[in-house]
Amino acid sequence: MIFLGLGWNSRATLTQAQACIALALAQQFGKELSALAVPAFRHTENLPLQVAKWLGTRIVWVELAAMQQLNAQCQTVSARSMQHTGVASVSEACALVAAGPQGKLIVPRCSMNGVTCAVAEGDI
Repeated sequence: MIFLGLGWNSRATLTQAQACIALALAQQFGKELSALAVPAFRHTENLPLQVAKWLGTRIVWVELAAMQQLNAQCQTVSARSMQHTGVASVSEACALVAAGPQGKLIVPRCSMNGVTCAVAEGDI
């Protein structure tokens, strides 16, 4: 199963998210997307709902503590993300948590216009 992790700043738009997602998904070898994984602390924002609708997939809301436990598995370390959330890469951690204990990152974080995306594969 393939999970797309998403991070964004408060000014990010659906169009900006679509561009970043297209880049990330183009690198994951055409496997079908299972879910969009996003941080639960952003549950009041519309962007993940818009993205999930555009992708035609479900949302997995990922708790901050679960993301923080996977810092060592993240390939990217963002100083800004660490400062604000204690997570090395929100998009990578979200994808990895959603992919489950055997999950592996297959597309590391890409960043574009205030949006970050990463893709993980797992068997959950």
